Amino acid sequence: MPTAPSFPDASLRGEAARLAEARLLGDLVDTLLAEGFLDGQPVDWPAPGALPAGLGWPSGAECLRWWVAPEAGRALLLPLRGAVLPPRRHVAGAGVLAVGFRADGGIAEWRRLTSAELFEQVEASCLDETRRQQPGVANVRRLLATTLWQTRQSIAEAPLFEASLGQSAAAGLRSLERRAALRDRPFHPLARAKEGLDEEDHRRHAAEFARPIRLRWLAIRRESVATGSAAMPGAPEPMALLLDEAGRAELEAEMARRGLNREAWLALPVHPWQHEHGLPRHLGDMLAAGEGMALETAVGDFGATSSLRSLAPLGEGRFHLKLPMAVFSLGAARYLPAVKLINGEGGQTLLEQARERDAVLAERLHLCDERRWWSYLPRGSGLFDDPPRHLGALAREYPRVLLQDPTVRLLPMAALGVSTAQAACAGEHPFAAWRRQRGLDDGPAATVTLFGELCDVFFEVALRLYRLGLMPEIHGQNAVLVCRDGRLQGLLLRDHDSVRLHRPWLDRHAIDDPQYRIRPGYSNSLYNDTPRDLLFYFQTLGVQVNLGAIVDSLVIEHGHQGLTEVRLWQAMRERLEAMIAAVPFDDAQRCTLNEELFAAPRWPLKCVLRPLLEQQGVPGSMPSGKSSQPNPFRRVVETEDLVNPASSGECVVGTEPV
Repeated sequence: MPTAPSFPDASLRGEAARLAEARLLGDLVDTLLAEGFLDGQPVDWPAPGALPAGLGWPSGAECLRWWVAPEAGRALLLPLRGAVLPPRRHVAGAGVLAVGFRADGGIAEWRRLTSAELFEQVEASCLDETRRQQPGVANVRRLLATTLWQTRQSIAEAPLFEASLGQSAAAGLRSLERRAALRDRPFHPLARAKEGLDEEDHRRHAAEFARPIRLRWLAIRRESVATGSAAMPGAPEPMALLLDEAGRAELEAEMARRGLNREAWLALPVHPWQHEHGLPRHLGDMLAAGEGMALETAVGDFGATSSLRSLAPLGEGRFHLKLPMAVFSLGAARYLPAVKLINGEGGQTLLEQARERDAVLAERLHLCDERRWWSYLPRGSGLFDDPPRHLGALAREYPRVLLQDPTVRLLPMAALGVSTAQAACAGEHPFAAWRRQRGLDDGPAATVTLFGELCDVFFEVALRLYRLGLMPEIHGQNAVLVCRDGRLQGLLLRDHDSVRLHRPWLDRHAIDDPQYRIRPGYSNSLYNDTPRDLLFYFQTLGVQVNLGAIVDSLVIEHGHQGLTEVRLWQAMRERLEAMIAAVPFDDAQRCTLNEELFAAPRWPLKCVLRPLLEQQGVPGSMPSGKSSQPNPFRRVVETEDLVNPASSGECVVGTEPV
């Protein structure tokens, strides 16, 4: 069992509060800069040497001075460093200073700002009165507060992370899911906010606390349930897939006692939080009408993953469970509507056909099977209606061939983007165990070598799919590295409901259109009109979000040994260039890749904060937008000043599936 941190409570709480605030403030500053909130604001760049020594200005840091009230001599000082992507970053832990300047340029007073105070200044200076009144602004304020206390609680109370190469594939995967949860999605400053959970709920249900979650069950009339293609009548049902013999017997006995004929009633698993909070609030009428009956039996022990609503079995079972929760994360409700499950089957079919068209993908690309699902969809309901989406279940099957191989380890890429400095309970970085297994030293050269091997596998799978007209949602939470005896063998993909496509290339390779169901009037990111549009998701989710987070964590872990961000991005560029040359693209495809990835002066940027501020309601998809920033692969080879200010451009707002 994991052990608790050995710090005095008061000391740990204080340190956790400091770390949580520093992390949130840094993430917020980086996002404000990347999304261009300070474009057009009165800023200048005073020499750090001109600042009083008492400010404790970090050595070597640039100073961005934002004049929030020039007539009164009030400004904010942001300590920044040159970076690859985005082009400048907040200096970790250095804070933001609110400073009052005298007429002679001297400093009359100064203090450190909190993340909430910084956002208040953004509201006052960067938003007009109309925008300040939008509901999204108040929502972001709440998300900031929730992010802060939930991060603080995780740092203070999460058990120390323990992982061993001696663990089975299933046990190792559970451990690394805990690690991934400590950072969540690194591109989003408010990703850790899970609105709807109080402190005890967060402690009980978030992955980092490693607490077992016992399923609740609800009997529902079969006539009101839609099913996946592998869950049709006669196929194994949830209790058969998820419970042992004793658990099944206990559940069946209660159904028999209550006269619930199994020919007419189906037992569906329900997340215990959803059973207590979500069902009464959203499906109370259905329960009152007797269409569904909450069962008293609680059976089946699982553990949360970094996705919160996705649960992993505590044993060696190969079926994970995805359940709806009426919790809001990333600005969206954690529903599980039938339309997402239907689209997930379509995405899986696309990927299966891709494996048939490419011999390398057949060997290197592994897929979770997501065709076993059950969704409450009463007669007369539409796929996009709200109440039904609060009840359903997906039994996600991990490949038996991987889980039963004692030489295989499964590494969620999100777990590689967490450093010990970001979360003390995270333990050593997974690269450390990987180096030992390979007999490599702990120097920067070995880290660069392993990172390059990681890039090779990731790029080969992603680019071969792109050649066929596909791009899965390859951020670190969905992409899992398959490691066999210390060597990366392939990539395991899960959560297939957002596999993007470009129809002309699918047609070229005789891959079927999945006929995705898309809500009328909502933005559509699944069908992409041009190859460039499809490449956007490789550049943003694949490179910036996924690999970029891994670069950050490795630099934090090994920066004291001379490992730099530039060196890792150079290695990434070299591996990507080599893979583009090796994959059998046609001339037009290869030209597009080289132009967009290496020659273009700017790259796309995935905006998250501006869309949240402009959000009018709470959709089922994450608010998202598009902008641009300097091309990282040009920045690592050019000699221009890496901290020269550059506008990030206008952010075009939409939503993205989550």
